[in-house]
Amino acid sequence: MSDEPMLPGEWPEPVLTCDLIIARELTDALSQFEFWAHAMDESRKFEVGDKSAPAMAAKYKSLMHLQSYIAAAAIADLLRTIQGMAPGLADEIARQFMWTHESGESGELLWEWAVERGLDPEEIIEDVKHKLAQEETS
Repeated sequence: MSDEPMLPGEWPEPVLTCDLIIARELTDALSQFEFWAHAMDESRKFEVGDKSAPAMAAKYKSLMHLQSYIAAAAIADLLRTIQGMAPGLADEIARQFMWTHESGESGELLWEWAVERGLDPEEIIEDVKHKLAQEETS
């Protein structure tokens, strides 16, 4: 038998529950909030309008952590709401939600979901491109 360390694990794997997903998202949200606060402090070391690579990296790092915080907090909030309104379905809804968003297929699914609701994804994208072009000429 090898003395190499092994990754901890259980077999069979524990059943993923809404509570476990909420706990993970809350941990992530609180962590990302602290990363964001630290990144904001770092970005304040640069003068307003500084477009140097280090200044821009600090700005984007801050925005990345802010977005991650908002997403994790929103997922936790949504799952808590589902748990309160449909406790018997919450675990299955949470598992399906996580499978969808961890499978890497959400980009294609967004397109399908938009079409199902009568939205035209190509039109939405073209509208954004038009707005961006207008901003560049202003």
